[in-house]
Amino acid sequence: MKKLILLALAVSIIQIVNAQETEIGNKLILGGSFNFLTQNNTYPLSSLSINSGIGGIYSNSTNDTKNTTFAITPYFGKEINPKLFVGLQLDYRIGRYKAEDTFVFGQPNSIDFERNSNQIGIGLFTRHILNPNSTFSFFIQPYLEYNLLNEEEIQDSNVTQEEKANYFEVGAGLGILYNINSKIRATLRTGGLNYVNGKWEIKDTDTEKDFSSFGTNLNLSTIFFGFEIRI
Repeated sequence: MKKLILLALAVSIIQIVNAQETEIGNKLILGGSFNFLTQNNTYPLSSLSINSGIGGIYSNSTNDTKNTTFAITPYFGKEINPKLFVGLQLDYRIGRYKAEDTFVFGQPNSIDFERNSNQIGIGLFTRHILNPNSTFSFFIQPYLEYNLLNEEEIQDSNVTQEEKANYFEVGAGLGILYNINSKIRATLRTGGLNYVNGKWEIKDTDTEKDFSSFGTNLNLSTIFFGFEIRI
């Protein structure tokens, strides 16, 4: 399956190089999308938004918990032809997890626990529109992205652990475009398949590990709503 994702990216590059279809013009696109998710009384796992399985905390009992994530992805790109678009994207995410009066393995008494994460990434993507002349258009969006992640663990208002990670992510998602008019479009984008490979470490310790994962990432945290303008 990893080879299929890499093959999709290779096909995207070939299409860009050989794009001769219809008029090209100078249609630039400015856009952005966002995701917001809040959950109450969730299991206290890491607030990481990637599928790496790094970090995390386990508990055998929780009282009041809250998990909140927010992500925004501005992007800039150019239409090669009506069916093909290539762009550069920034990806900024924050995550906040709180658990009050919870029991953590290794701790004799209950504590108030927090896990805060901040992540920033930059990447390239192509968009392949299946029916560009329709009001509602469907697309496939392969991408390649590099991310930096910082996370801290807090127990009873004291920072007990700081972690950081850097990783590459390659994948392909799905989406829908709604053409409001000839210049403005609304977008809905979801996850799909992704492969992650990187390195994780606990700051000020000798703990350092490589990690990787491959699979689907279709969930509420991968549904993005947005708008874009054709210039």
